[in-house]
Parts: sequence; structure tokens; C-alpha cells
Amino acid sequence: MNFFGHAVVASWSNPTSGSVLGAMLPDFATMSGTRLAAEGGSDPEIERGIALHHATDAAFHHLPPVLALMRELDAKLDAAGCARGPRRAVAHIGVELLLDGVLVAEPTYREHYLAGIAHDPSAIAWREDGDAARFAVLLSRLRAHGVPEDLARPEAIAHRLHRMLSHRPLLAPNAADLAAIRTCLVDYKPRVDVAAETVLRVLRAALTSAAPRRAH
Repeated sequence: MNFFGHAVVASWSNPTSGSVLGAMLPDFATMSGTRLAAEGGSDPEIERGIALHHATDAAFHHLPPVLALMRELDAKLDAAGCARGPRRAVAHIGVELLLDGVLVAEPTYREHYLAGIAHDPSAIAWREDGDAARFAVLLSRLRAHGVPEDLARPEAIAHRLHRMLSHRPLLAPNAADLAAIRTCLVDYKPRVDVAAETVLRVLRAALTSAAPRRAH
């Protein structure tokens, strides 16, 4: 899942601002080029959120409806002539971002997301000198931006994907790839809109069934 989706999942079971921030934190670390310390920080809510992030990803990436959506989008991109590298990346990340585009419309989820990014990050433990400062820059930008409303627009998702992939030689889309990506995301959005409720229901069930095993 993408960071907004992780905030949503955190809001289901332990909707404190610290747990919501923690659930988004691994994604934020990637976005800011930082690394979380293995020993963790001093905020137990953030730590619980980080653990939930990893449990959520482990469940999400094996859900049959999610895998089906990714295969379908991959096939659409292939038929549109998108190169293999960007096609495979967009089929994965694009589905996650399109799901976020559905979730951002829910007022409760928006409130939890804003509370999460407003949480005091001083207790987070970082691995390298300078990581806290780099994360602070990202957090300031996220707070200024507010709710990522642009995720509701597939054209804006295509722009995000271009930024995310352009520095990776094997995944970077060229102009023709980008045109195919934009077209396919616009065409595929209604399919994800309809599937989102099923994905969330199945994810809830997967996390609930996994909870007793994680507790041992």
C-alpha cells in the first residue's frame, strides 16, 4: 500500500496520531532518502504503527483481488505499448495510488492522515546523521500540502509515477510510455473504484486472522 492507505489501515484499530504516523513512516523514509534505526525510537505508538505497516504490506501483496488488479493493469499497459520496466512498476504502484485516490474522499480517513503528519516526530530513531533533518524537510512539505487530493486524479498519479521512476534507469518511462500510462490509468480508475471496497474488506480479514499469530 501507499502511505495514505497505511494511514487508513492504522485508523481501523489504533487511531492515535502516533500509530498513524508510524504506519506511514517506512514509506516516508523511502521518500526522504532516510533509514529508520533497527532498535526503534521512544514512542511506543509510532513503533506499533511501524509494525502494522509491515504486517499490512505482507498481507496486502498476497490478496487475490489486489493481484488481479495489478495483472489487469499490467495487461492494459502492455497492450498500450508501455515498455516492460515502467509497465511492471506502474502496474504495482499505480494500483496502490488509484486505491488511495478512492480513500482520500472519506472525511474520517483525511482527519487521521492530517493528525498523523501533525504528530511530534522527535522520538523517531534514525540510522544516519542527517536523517532527522531530511525527514523534517519532507514532513514540512507534507504538512503544507495537506490531504493529497491529487490522488483522486489519474493524470496526477501519472505525474507522481514519473517523478518516482525517472531516476531509475530500468524503470524510467519515456514520453511514449508516459502517454500510455496516463491513458491506462484514466481508463482503469473506474475498475479500481468498484474494487476498492472488496480490497479493504479482504485486507481487514487478513490482518484480523494474522493478529493472533503475530501475538505469539
